[in-house]
Parts: sequence; structure tokens; C-alpha cells
Amino acid sequence: METRSELILKRPSAISHQPSAAQRTRPWFYYLGNWFLRLAFRIILKVEIRGLEHVPRGGALIVAISHSSFIDPLLAGAYIPRGLTPMAKIEAFSLPVIGWIIKWYGAFPVRRGEVDLSAFKTSLRVLQGGGALVIAPEGHRSETGNLQRGREGAIMLSLRTGAPILPVAVWGGKALWKNLAHLRRTEMKFFVGAPVIPVLPDAKPTREQIAEMSHDLMLCIAQMMPPELHGYFSNFPRTTLKYLQPYRVAEEEVAMRQ
Repeated sequence: METRSELILKRPSAISHQPSAAQRTRPWFYYLGNWFLRLAFRIILKVEIRGLEHVPRGGALIVAISHSSFIDPLLAGAYIPRGLTPMAKIEAFSLPVIGWIIKWYGAFPVRRGEVDLSAFKTSLRVLQGGGALVIAPEGHRSETGNLQRGREGAIMLSLRTGAPILPVAVWGGKALWKNLAHLRRTEMKFFVGAPVIPVLPDAKPTREQIAEMSHDLMLCIAQMMPPELHGYFSNFPRTTLKYLQPYRVAEEEVAMRQ
């Protein structure tokens, strides 16, 4: 069995940067579910959406979202104009009804709080097939709503596959249940930043360098959020990113958008 380090430090695998069957075809319930979510969100939410023009329309993509409420990844599926493959905590798959819905939606399980090689390999297969993956770099929901330190999963996947990372800041969902009890709509923000990609300083980046790349990614997310939600990143100034650079969309994709 490959170790975590072996999985990380291999040369980037060949990935497709053209729309593939994996991108065009998600489970039928994914599209039905997103249609229902958008309908429900119009009733219970007031969502301000910015930056969808930054979403690459084809090729492998890692969608890295901030995570403070259960509804955050649902917004990604409902509003990002790509077929996305989400992951969900393994405990949710054993819940009555909800477990079946998650499976039909096309999610795959991940074990939180540990190195889950099975989930990592599933993520690799999605990206190597030219698909788009949703991941929460913080690893779990923030109890306070403030940003937490990021983990290295999104960076390791990008280094392994060459896939760009799309930073997405989502907030406001923690008030959902309280507002529903008072028949009020919840105001949420869903801001999408420009895609970035790690800059390899050496053939084999060190763990410290990977951690700094993850820090840079979280700064990309923090810069889209109000200062009071910066949490762990409150004392870090907005400086030039050390290990991430803008991802340049292919010329043919730019032409396709025009």
C-alpha cells in the first residue's frame, strides 16, 4: 500500500483539461437535487453570489470552500456551473433516508480527523478523469463561524494532479435554523475567487512548504470574507502569496465564453 508521502510526492498525473463524460454526466439525482435546492433556497435564503465568472468550465478542478454550516457545500452544488463530486463524513451514509440521498447525489465518504487514503484515492480518480471535486480545507465545520487553520488535502491533490484550486468563501448559514423558526429568510454570501495553482519550489516539496501552501489558500478565502470572520487569519496581513499563483484559463475556454 502506498504511504501518504508516496501519494503526495509522485509526479503529477496526466489529467484531462477538456470536458469529459465524468464532467457532463453526474447521477440523475444530482441534477434533480440541485433543481430542488435552488427552488428551496429562493424561499428560505437571500444569497448574494459573486465571482461565478471565475469558474473554469472544463477540466479537473478542486473547489475549496469555507465551512461553518451544513448548507455550505449544498450551495456549491446548486450554484457553481459545473457537475461537482462532493465528499461527506462517513457517519452520514449510515443515517436513515439521508444516507441514501447522499449516495444518490453522488457523494463519497471520508473519515474525518484521520488520513483517509481511500477518500484520497477516490479524489484522485475524480480529478484524473477531468472532474470537479468539492473539499473543505478546514476539515470540519467551524463552531464559531470564524475561519480555522487549513489542512493540506486540497494542496496535496493539486500537487498530485496539477488541478487548479477554486477558493470559495461561504458564510451566514449558522443562523438558518433560528431564522426558520421565526419564518425569516437567512442572508448568506457565496463568493468565488480566481483559481490558483501551487508553485512547486522543489521536485519534492517539504511538509512545511505544503503547510505554507495551505495557509496561502486559506488567505485567498479570508480575503473575500469580512474581518470579523477571519478567525485564525485575523493577524495575517494581505501579502503576496508565496506558494500560489493565478491559474491561467486556456485560450480556447476564454473564446468559448465570449
